[in-house]
Amino acid sequence: MALSNNNKNVYKKNKAKRAKKRNKANLLKDINKISTTKSTPKRSKKDAVKIAKKPKRHFFGSFKESALELKDIRCLVVTAMLIALELAIKGLTLHITDDLKVSVAFITKAATGMLFGPTVAFIEGIVSDTIGFMIKPTGAFSPLFTLQEGFAAMFYGLFLYKLKLTRNELHDKTIQKQSAGQILRIVLAKLSVAVCINLFYTPLALIITNSMAAGQFVYGSTLAGYPARLLKNAIQFPVDCILLIAFLPIVSTAYNLVFKRNNSRKTGVSFGINL
Repeated sequence: MALSNNNKNVYKKNKAKRAKKRNKANLLKDINKISTTKSTPKRSKKDAVKIAKKPKRHFFGSFKESALELKDIRCLVVTAMLIALELAIKGLTLHITDDLKVSVAFITKAATGMLFGPTVAFIEGIVSDTIGFMIKPTGAFSPLFTLQEGFAAMFYGLFLYKLKLTRNELHDKTIQKQSAGQILRIVLAKLSVAVCINLFYTPLALIITNSMAAGQFVYGSTLAGYPARLLKNAIQFPVDCILLIAFLPIVSTAYNLVFKRNNSRKTGVSFGINL
């Protein structure tokens, strides 16, 4: 009987110790809750909306981000391949008049701008025009027309950088709205090049070049050919948009497929590719 009473007393003491530990733990939790609620006041709905919104991207941010692409060996290799392809395509250019020509070499500029941004695209346009003139010179060299190629490629980079559009997305109903937004970017990119470069910058460069060659202000021939230039761009604009919408998703899909596959081989990890 004495042993059983001793066991009961030990059991009661242990039970009391456990209860004290639980009470201390609960007190510490309550103190932590009170301190956190005081240090972090409740946010209003307006504050929550402001936090949820992503910060606006600065205009020159894309130029800086594109310049950083030059550190990647993939950027240099792919850009060099696109320059070589553009030079080959330029050999198939159809010349309507001395000042008007039809070419699909703009696809390589758009592809460079889409993959690597406006800074790399501008450099690609300058380099491709310079090398093209060295291989097959047409008239006197003018830096104005070299800048024209660079500015055109830069416009493509501004609108198309990090374009997310693959072949199957054009037919996928679940992301139809997103694809429509990407297609709109392609149309706006081509529209900006047609208006700013083809209809404004190029005639101005022709007037300056002809005036410097003649030693006086000459603009009659350029203005006389402006209606034909306007008609040519109006007809070519929808065709060029269709070509960009058809080929850019192929370029994007091929680029992601090749380099993601190479990365998976190096790291030994398989990446999922949504095509």
